[in-house]
Amino acid sequence: MTNVSGLLVAIAVAAALALFYLSQSSHVAATGYEIDSLQATLASARAQQQQLVWEIGQARSPSRVEERARKELGLVTLTPESVRFATRSIDSTH
Repeated sequence: MTNVSGLLVAIAVAAALALFYLSQSSHVAATGYEIDSLQATLASARAQQQQLVWEIGQARSPSRVEERARKELGLVTLTPESVRFATRSIDSTH
């Protein structure tokens, strides 16, 4: 009887250890998949950020600003003759 009960205890302990191992390895695998997913999301966000930085640079370029001013706002370049600068009058009473 003692040999049989000892064998049953050993089988129960082995089964418990096997279940614990499977539980831990499943958790590690799930964590690995989550890390991979987060790394893919991060890479996508970085690519999107680079695209936005490029678009901002394009929008700020002088040629693009001038193009938008002409097409969207209807602005035109002034001729030098149409520009007058204010002159400072010197008051002789000071």
